[in-house]
Amino acid sequence: MPSVCPDTLALNLALMARQARSQAPTWDGAGISVPVMSPGGGSFARALPGRGLYLFDDLKNLGIRRPVPGVFEYSKVQHLRDWFAAGLDKQLLERRDRWHRWMCDPERGAIATYDGIINARGAGKAFDRTAMKTSITTVANAWSSLFRAGGTPGAGAFTAIPGGAAHSNATPGAWSYGLANPTAPDKQYLLTFGFTSAQQINILVLVDSLVGAGGISASVTSSTTVTTTALTRYTNGEGVLPIAVVTTALGTGTGTSSINSYTDQGGATAQAGQAFSSAASLIVERVLPTSGTFNGSLFVPLAAADYGVRSVENYQFSAAHSAGVIALDLVYQILWMPGVVANAFVESNLTIQPDAIVEIAQTSGNVLGCLVGYVLTNTTTSGILAAFFRTCQG
Repeated sequence: MPSVCPDTLALNLALMARQARSQAPTWDGAGISVPVMSPGGGSFARALPGRGLYLFDDLKNLGIRRPVPGVFEYSKVQHLRDWFAAGLDKQLLERRDRWHRWMCDPERGAIATYDGIINARGAGKAFDRTAMKTSITTVANAWSSLFRAGGTPGAGAFTAIPGGAAHSNATPGAWSYGLANPTAPDKQYLLTFGFTSAQQINILVLVDSLVGAGGISASVTSSTTVTTTALTRYTNGEGVLPIAVVTTALGTGTGTSSINSYTDQGGATAQAGQAFSSAASLIVERVLPTSGTFNGSLFVPLAAADYGVRSVENYQFSAAHSAGVIALDLVYQILWMPGVVANAFVESNLTIQPDAIVEIAQTSGNVLGCLVGYVLTNTTTSGILAAFFRTCQG
Protein backbone atom coordinates (compact mmCIF):
# COMPACT_ATOMS: atom_id res chain seq x y z
CA MET A 1 0.00 0.00 0.00
CA PRO A 2 1.46 3.41 -0.91
CA SER A 3 2.45 5.70 1.94
CA VAL A 4 0.04 8.55 2.58
CA CYS A 5 0.79 11.98 4.00
CA PRO A 6 -1.39 12.59 7.12
CA ASP A 7 -2.37 16.03 5.81
CA THR A 8 -3.47 14.54 2.48
CA LEU A 9 -5.35 11.77 4.28
CA ALA A 10 -7.12 14.34 6.49
CA LEU A 11 -8.19 16.31 3.42
CA ASN A 12 -9.54 13.16 1.74
CA LEU A 13 -11.42 12.16 4.88
CA ALA A 14 -12.92 15.64 5.11
CA LEU A 15 -13.96 15.45 1.46
CA MET A 16 -15.67 12.08 1.90
CA ALA A 17 -17.34 13.26 5.12
CA ARG A 18 -18.64 16.33 3.31
CA GLN A 19 -20.05 14.18 0.51
CA ALA A 20 -21.76 11.92 3.05
CA ARG A 21 -23.22 14.85 5.00
CA SER A 22 -24.60 16.42 1.82
CA GLN A 23 -26.69 13.35 1.01
CA ALA A 24 -30.27 12.66 1.96
CA PRO A 25 -30.41 11.30 5.55
CA THR A 26 -30.73 7.61 4.70
CA TRP A 27 -28.66 6.75 7.78
CA ASP A 28 -31.11 8.44 10.15
CA GLY A 29 -34.14 7.24 8.22
CA ALA A 30 -33.31 3.64 7.30
CA GLY A 31 -29.93 2.81 8.85
CA ILE A 32 -28.33 2.70 5.38
CA SER A 33 -24.56 3.08 5.23
CA VAL A 34 -22.00 2.47 2.51
CA PRO A 35 -18.61 0.77 2.89
CA VAL A 36 -15.59 2.93 2.12
CA MET A 37 -12.56 0.99 0.95
CA SER A 38 -8.92 1.93 1.42
CA PRO A 39 -6.31 1.81 -1.38
CA GLY A 40 -4.94 -1.29 0.37
CA GLY A 41 -8.20 -3.17 -0.15
CA GLY A 42 -9.67 -3.09 3.34
CA SER A 43 -12.83 -1.44 4.62
CA PHE A 44 -11.68 1.43 6.85
CA ALA A 45 -14.89 3.43 7.23
CA ARG A 46 -18.56 3.63 6.41
CA ALA A 47 -20.27 6.64 4.86
CA LEU A 48 -23.37 7.59 6.86
CA PRO A 49 -25.58 9.55 4.42
CA GLY A 50 -26.76 12.76 6.05
CA ARG A 51 -24.28 12.44 8.95
CA GLY A 52 -20.67 11.98 7.91
CA LEU A 53 -17.98 9.33 7.97
CA TYR A 54 -17.66 6.60 10.63
CA LEU A 55 -13.97 5.66 10.92
CA PHE A 56 -12.94 2.20 12.12
CA ASP A 57 -9.99 3.68 14.02
CA ASP A 58 -8.87 6.81 15.85
CA LEU A 59 -7.46 9.75 13.93
CA LYS A 60 -4.33 9.79 16.08
CA ASN A 61 -3.50 6.25 14.94
CA LEU A 62 -3.47 7.58 11.38
CA GLY A 63 -1.08 10.39 12.26
CA ILE A 64 -3.84 13.04 12.33
CA ARG A 65 -3.68 15.16 15.47
CA ARG A 66 -6.72 17.38 15.01
CA PRO A 67 -10.44 16.63 14.58
CA VAL A 68 -11.68 16.34 11.00
CA PRO A 69 -15.14 17.85 10.41
CA GLY A 70 -17.79 15.21 9.92
CA VAL A 71 -15.53 12.27 10.85
CA PHE A 72 -16.64 10.11 13.78
CA GLU A 73 -13.79 8.24 15.45
CA TYR A 74 -14.06 4.71 16.75
CA SER A 75 -13.24 5.52 20.38
CA LYS A 76 -15.70 8.40 20.59
CA VAL A 77 -18.45 6.25 19.12
CA GLN A 78 -17.61 3.59 21.71
CA HIS A 79 -18.07 6.16 24.48
CA LEU A 80 -21.45 7.13 23.05
CA ARG A 81 -22.41 3.46 22.81
CA ASP A 82 -21.54 2.97 26.49
CA TRP A 83 -23.61 6.00 27.39
CA PHE A 84 -26.56 4.73 25.39
CA ALA A 85 -26.22 1.37 27.15
CA ALA A 86 -27.07 3.04 30.44
CA GLY A 87 -30.71 3.01 29.34
CA LEU A 88 -31.21 6.77 29.26
CA ASP A 89 -33.40 6.69 26.17
CA LYS A 90 -35.07 3.69 24.52
CA GLN A 91 -35.05 5.30 21.08
CA LEU A 92 -31.32 5.98 21.34
CA LEU A 93 -30.78 2.40 22.44
CA GLU A 94 -32.57 1.17 19.35
CA ARG A 95 -30.39 3.46 17.20
CA ARG A 96 -27.30 2.16 18.94
CA ASP A 97 -28.32 -1.43 18.24
CA ARG A 98 -28.97 -0.66 14.58
CA TRP A 99 -25.57 1.08 14.35
CA HIS A 100 -23.97 -1.97 15.96
CA ARG A 101 -25.63 -4.33 13.49
CA TRP A 102 -24.38 -2.36 10.52
CA MET A 103 -20.88 -1.82 11.87
CA CYS A 104 -20.17 -4.99 13.77
CA ASP A 105 -22.28 -7.96 12.69
CA PRO A 106 -19.71 -10.66 11.86
CA GLU A 107 -21.53 -12.49 9.04
CA ARG A 108 -24.53 -11.55 6.96
CA GLY A 109 -26.21 -13.03 3.90
CA ALA A 110 -26.77 -16.46 2.43
CA ILE A 111 -22.99 -16.98 2.13
CA ALA A 112 -21.91 -16.62 5.73
CA THR A 113 -18.26 -17.76 5.72
CA TYR A 114 -15.15 -17.51 3.61
CA ASP A 115 -15.44 -21.27 3.03
CA GLY A 116 -18.85 -20.56 1.52
CA ILE A 117 -17.24 -18.21 -1.00
CA ILE A 118 -14.56 -20.77 -1.89
CA ASN A 119 -17.13 -23.52 -2.26
CA ALA A 120 -19.40 -21.37 -4.43
CA ARG A 121 -16.60 -20.36 -6.77
CA GLY A 122 -15.22 -23.89 -6.85
CA ALA A 123 -18.66 -25.20 -7.78
CA GLY A 124 -18.77 -23.06 -10.91
CA LYS A 125 -20.64 -20.14 -9.39
CA ALA A 126 -17.83 -17.64 -9.98
CA PHE A 127 -18.77 -14.77 -12.29
CA ASP A 128 -16.27 -11.98 -12.88
CA ARG A 129 -16.30 -8.99 -15.19
CA THR A 130 -13.92 -6.39 -16.64
CA ALA A 131 -14.92 -2.88 -17.69
CA MET A 132 -12.71 -0.73 -19.94
CA LYS A 133 -13.93 2.84 -20.41
CA THR A 134 -12.53 5.52 -22.69
CA SER A 135 -11.49 8.87 -21.28
CA ILE A 136 -14.13 11.59 -21.11
CA THR A 137 -13.73 15.33 -20.64
CA THR A 138 -14.28 16.30 -17.02
CA VAL A 139 -13.77 19.25 -14.67
CA ALA A 140 -11.35 19.03 -11.76
CA ASN A 141 -13.04 18.47 -8.38
CA ALA A 142 -16.44 17.84 -9.96
CA TRP A 143 -18.58 14.74 -10.40
CA SER A 144 -19.05 13.05 -13.78
CA SER A 145 -20.94 9.98 -15.02
CA LEU A 146 -19.20 7.14 -16.85
CA PHE A 147 -22.47 5.49 -17.96
CA ARG A 148 -22.28 6.92 -21.47
CA ALA A 149 -18.50 6.60 -21.86
CA GLY A 150 -17.43 4.30 -24.69
CA GLY A 151 -15.47 1.11 -24.24
CA THR A 152 -16.34 -2.37 -23.04
CA PRO A 153 -19.17 -2.63 -22.23
CA GLY A 154 -20.29 -0.03 -24.77
CA ALA A 155 -21.80 3.35 -24.07
CA GLY A 156 -25.13 3.53 -22.30
CA ALA A 157 -28.07 5.76 -23.14
CA PHE A 158 -30.86 7.33 -21.10
CA THR A 159 -34.34 6.51 -22.41
CA ALA A 160 -36.55 9.55 -22.98
CA ILE A 161 -39.33 10.57 -20.60
CA PRO A 162 -42.08 10.07 -19.69
CA GLY A 163 -41.07 6.92 -17.92
CA GLY A 164 -37.48 6.40 -18.88
CA ALA A 165 -36.34 2.80 -18.54
CA ALA A 166 -35.79 0.36 -15.70
CA HIS A 167 -32.12 -0.63 -15.85
CA SER A 168 -30.64 -4.09 -15.28
CA ASN A 169 -27.55 -6.10 -16.15
CA ALA A 170 -28.98 -6.35 -19.66
CA THR A 171 -28.85 -2.57 -20.13
CA PRO A 172 -26.11 -1.43 -22.55
CA GLY A 173 -23.53 0.53 -20.59
CA ALA A 174 -23.95 -1.52 -17.40
CA TRP A 175 -20.61 -2.66 -15.98
CA SER A 176 -22.49 -5.81 -14.98
CA TYR A 177 -23.64 -6.29 -18.58
CA GLY A 178 -24.14 -9.99 -19.28
CA LEU A 179 -23.40 -11.04 -15.70
CA ALA A 180 -25.15 -14.38 -15.13
CA ASN A 181 -28.40 -14.08 -13.19
CA PRO A 182 -28.66 -16.33 -10.13
CA THR A 183 -31.22 -19.09 -9.82
CA ALA A 184 -33.41 -18.87 -6.73
CA PRO A 185 -32.70 -19.17 -3.88
CA ASP A 186 -29.13 -18.10 -4.70
CA LYS A 187 -28.06 -14.49 -4.38
CA GLN A 188 -25.18 -12.68 -6.06
CA TYR A 189 -22.33 -11.14 -4.05
CA LEU A 190 -19.69 -8.61 -4.97
CA LEU A 191 -16.40 -9.97 -3.60
CA THR A 192 -13.75 -7.60 -4.93
CA PHE A 193 -13.73 -4.43 -6.98
CA GLY A 194 -10.71 -2.60 -8.34
CA PHE A 195 -9.91 0.09 -10.86
CA THR A 196 -7.07 2.09 -12.35
CA SER A 197 -7.13 5.24 -14.45
CA ALA A 198 -4.62 7.13 -16.57
CA GLN A 199 -5.62 10.23 -14.58
CA GLN A 200 -6.02 10.72 -10.85
CA ILE A 201 -9.54 10.09 -9.58
CA ASN A 202 -10.34 11.33 -6.09
CA ILE A 203 -13.40 9.14 -5.47
CA LEU A 204 -15.22 6.49 -7.48
CA VAL A 205 -18.74 5.62 -6.36
CA LEU A 206 -20.15 2.34 -7.65
CA VAL A 207 -23.95 2.48 -7.86
CA ASP A 208 -26.83 0.31 -8.98
CA SER A 209 -28.61 2.40 -11.62
CA LEU A 210 -32.29 1.58 -11.22
CA VAL A 211 -34.08 3.94 -13.62
CA GLY A 212 -32.70 6.28 -16.27
CA ALA A 213 -34.99 9.09 -17.46
CA GLY A 214 -33.56 11.27 -20.23
CA GLY A 215 -34.72 14.16 -22.38
CA ILE A 216 -35.41 16.77 -19.65
CA SER A 217 -34.98 20.18 -21.30
CA ALA A 218 -32.90 22.76 -19.46
CA SER A 219 -34.17 25.60 -21.66
CA VAL A 220 -37.83 25.73 -20.64
CA THR A 221 -39.28 27.03 -17.39
CA SER A 222 -42.53 25.10 -17.41
CA SER A 223 -42.78 21.92 -15.34
CA THR A 224 -41.63 18.81 -17.24
CA THR A 225 -43.54 15.56 -16.80
CA VAL A 226 -41.07 12.79 -15.91
CA THR A 227 -43.20 10.00 -14.37
CA THR A 228 -40.34 7.55 -13.92
CA THR A 229 -41.06 3.89 -14.49
CA ALA A 230 -41.51 1.69 -11.41
CA LEU A 231 -38.46 0.52 -9.45
CA THR A 232 -37.63 -3.16 -9.90
CA ARG A 233 -35.11 -3.26 -7.02
CA TYR A 234 -35.13 -1.41 -3.68
CA THR A 235 -38.81 -0.93 -4.38
CA ASN A 236 -39.59 0.80 -1.07
CA GLY A 237 -37.37 3.68 -2.22
CA GLU A 238 -35.23 3.80 0.92
CA GLY A 239 -31.77 4.99 -0.09
CA VAL A 240 -32.76 5.44 -3.76
CA LEU A 241 -31.41 8.86 -4.74
CA PRO A 242 -31.62 10.89 -7.97
CA ILE A 243 -28.57 12.11 -9.89
CA ALA A 244 -28.92 14.80 -12.58
CA VAL A 245 -26.54 14.24 -15.51
CA VAL A 246 -25.95 16.63 -18.42
CA THR A 247 -26.56 14.78 -21.69
CA THR A 248 -26.52 17.81 -24.03
CA ALA A 249 -24.25 20.71 -23.05
CA LEU A 250 -26.00 23.48 -21.16
CA GLY A 251 -26.15 26.93 -22.72
CA THR A 252 -25.68 30.37 -21.20
CA GLY A 253 -27.32 31.49 -18.01
CA THR A 254 -27.28 30.25 -14.45
CA GLY A 255 -29.98 27.66 -14.00
CA THR A 256 -32.16 27.04 -10.97
CA SER A 257 -34.06 23.78 -10.87
CA SER A 258 -35.60 21.16 -8.61
CA ILE A 259 -37.58 17.96 -8.59
CA ASN A 260 -40.88 19.68 -7.89
CA SER A 261 -42.94 16.51 -7.47
CA TYR A 262 -41.87 13.02 -6.37
CA THR A 263 -43.03 10.09 -4.26
CA ASP A 264 -40.80 9.58 -1.25
CA GLN A 265 -39.60 6.46 0.54
CA GLY A 266 -42.72 6.40 2.71
CA GLY A 267 -45.13 6.60 -0.22
CA ALA A 268 -46.01 10.28 0.29
CA THR A 269 -46.80 11.84 -3.09
CA ALA A 270 -46.34 15.36 -4.50
CA GLN A 271 -43.19 15.95 -2.45
CA ALA A 272 -41.09 18.95 -3.51
CA GLY A 273 -37.29 18.83 -3.53
CA GLN A 274 -35.03 21.75 -2.71
CA ALA A 275 -33.95 24.13 -5.48
CA PHE A 276 -30.32 24.14 -6.59
CA SER A 277 -28.12 25.94 -9.10
CA SER A 278 -26.28 24.96 -12.28
CA ALA A 279 -23.58 27.02 -13.97
CA ALA A 280 -23.56 28.11 -17.62
CA SER A 281 -21.99 26.04 -20.41
CA LEU A 282 -21.71 22.79 -18.48
CA ILE A 283 -20.26 19.95 -20.56
CA VAL A 284 -21.87 16.54 -21.09
CA GLU A 285 -21.57 13.96 -18.30
CA ARG A 286 -21.28 16.67 -15.62
CA VAL A 287 -23.44 16.12 -12.55
CA LEU A 288 -25.65 18.86 -11.06
CA PRO A 289 -25.64 20.82 -8.72
CA THR A 290 -22.58 22.84 -9.76
CA SER A 291 -22.94 26.05 -7.78
CA GLY A 292 -24.70 27.52 -4.80
CA THR A 293 -25.62 25.83 -1.53
CA PHE A 294 -25.48 22.26 -2.82
CA ASN A 295 -22.39 22.67 -5.02
CA GLY A 296 -20.35 19.45 -5.10
CA SER A 297 -23.17 17.13 -4.09
CA LEU A 298 -23.53 13.97 -6.17
CA PHE A 299 -27.29 13.87 -5.63
CA VAL A 300 -30.25 16.10 -6.37
CA PRO A 301 -31.47 17.50 -3.02
CA LEU A 302 -34.80 16.20 -1.77
CA ALA A 303 -37.02 17.68 0.92
CA ALA A 304 -35.02 17.94 4.12
CA ALA A 305 -36.72 15.01 5.87
CA ASP A 306 -36.67 12.59 2.93
CA TYR A 307 -34.04 9.92 2.29
CA GLY A 308 -35.24 8.20 -0.85
CA VAL A 309 -37.61 8.23 -3.79
CA ARG A 310 -39.96 5.67 -5.29
CA SER A 311 -40.61 7.75 -8.39
CA VAL A 312 -40.16 11.23 -9.83
CA GLU A 313 -43.23 12.85 -11.37
CA ASN A 314 -42.11 16.36 -12.41
CA TYR A 315 -38.92 18.37 -12.83
CA GLN A 316 -38.66 22.12 -13.38
CA PHE A 317 -36.08 24.73 -14.29
CA SER A 318 -37.45 27.87 -12.65
CA ALA A 319 -34.48 29.71 -14.20
CA ALA A 320 -33.50 28.10 -17.48
CA HIS A 321 -30.37 27.87 -19.63
CA SER A 322 -30.37 28.96 -23.27
CA ALA A 323 -29.97 25.29 -24.30
CA GLY A 324 -29.22 21.85 -22.95
CA VAL A 325 -30.72 18.56 -21.82
CA ILE A 326 -30.30 16.55 -18.61
CA ALA A 327 -31.26 13.06 -17.46
CA LEU A 328 -32.26 11.76 -14.05
CA ASP A 329 -30.58 8.56 -12.87
CA LEU A 330 -32.23 6.94 -9.85
CA VAL A 331 -29.48 5.00 -8.09
CA TYR A 332 -28.63 3.02 -4.97
CA GLN A 333 -25.07 3.35 -3.66
CA ILE A 334 -23.03 0.15 -3.55
CA LEU A 335 -19.44 1.13 -2.73
CA TRP A 336 -17.20 4.17 -2.28
CA MET A 337 -13.55 3.94 -3.25
CA PRO A 338 -10.97 6.69 -2.74
CA GLY A 339 -8.51 6.96 -5.60
CA VAL A 340 -4.76 7.36 -5.54
CA VAL A 341 -2.32 8.66 -8.13
CA ALA A 342 -2.77 7.99 -11.83
CA ASN A 343 -1.90 4.53 -13.19
CA ALA A 344 -2.15 2.81 -9.79
CA PHE A 345 -4.55 -0.13 -9.38
CA VAL A 346 -6.79 0.24 -6.32
CA GLU A 347 -8.73 -2.84 -5.25
CA SER A 348 -11.17 -3.49 -2.44
CA ASN A 349 -11.34 -7.01 -1.07
CA LEU A 350 -14.74 -7.31 0.52
CA THR A 351 -14.22 -10.98 1.38
CA ILE A 352 -11.91 -10.05 4.26
CA GLN A 353 -14.35 -7.41 5.52
CA PRO A 354 -17.41 -9.29 6.81
CA ASP A 355 -19.29 -6.06 7.52
CA ALA A 356 -18.76 -4.91 3.94
CA ILE A 357 -19.87 -7.92 1.86
CA VAL A 358 -22.26 -6.52 -0.74
CA GLU A 359 -25.20 -8.22 -2.39
CA ILE A 360 -25.91 -7.21 -5.99
CA ALA A 361 -29.66 -6.74 -5.82
CA GLN A 362 -31.96 -8.57 -8.19
CA THR A 363 -35.54 -8.15 -9.30
CA SER A 364 -38.34 -10.46 -8.23
CA GLY A 365 -37.56 -12.36 -11.43
CA ASN A 366 -33.89 -12.84 -10.38
CA VAL A 367 -32.49 -10.26 -12.84
CA LEU A 368 -29.38 -8.49 -11.53
CA GLY A 369 -28.77 -4.78 -11.23
CA CYS A 370 -27.03 -2.28 -13.49
CA LEU A 371 -23.64 -1.34 -12.00
CA VAL A 372 -22.36 2.09 -13.05
CA GLY A 373 -19.48 4.31 -11.95
CA TYR A 374 -19.53 8.01 -11.00
CA VAL A 375 -16.18 9.72 -10.49
CA LEU A 376 -14.93 12.83 -8.73
CA THR A 377 -11.91 13.65 -10.85
CA ASN A 378 -8.77 15.60 -10.09
CA THR A 379 -8.11 16.75 -13.67
CA THR A 380 -9.89 17.80 -16.87
CA THR A 381 -10.13 14.22 -18.18
CA SER A 382 -11.13 10.99 -16.48
CA GLY A 383 -8.36 9.04 -18.22
CA ILE A 384 -8.72 5.59 -19.71
CA LEU A 385 -10.23 3.56 -16.88
CA ALA A 386 -10.03 -0.18 -16.33
CA ALA A 387 -12.14 -1.89 -13.66
CA PHE A 388 -12.32 -5.52 -12.57
CA PHE A 389 -14.66 -7.21 -10.12
CA ARG A 390 -15.27 -10.72 -8.83
CA THR A 391 -18.63 -12.14 -7.77
CA CYS A 392 -20.12 -15.43 -6.71
CA GLN A 393 -23.56 -16.91 -6.23
CA GLY A 394 -24.83 -18.80 -3.24
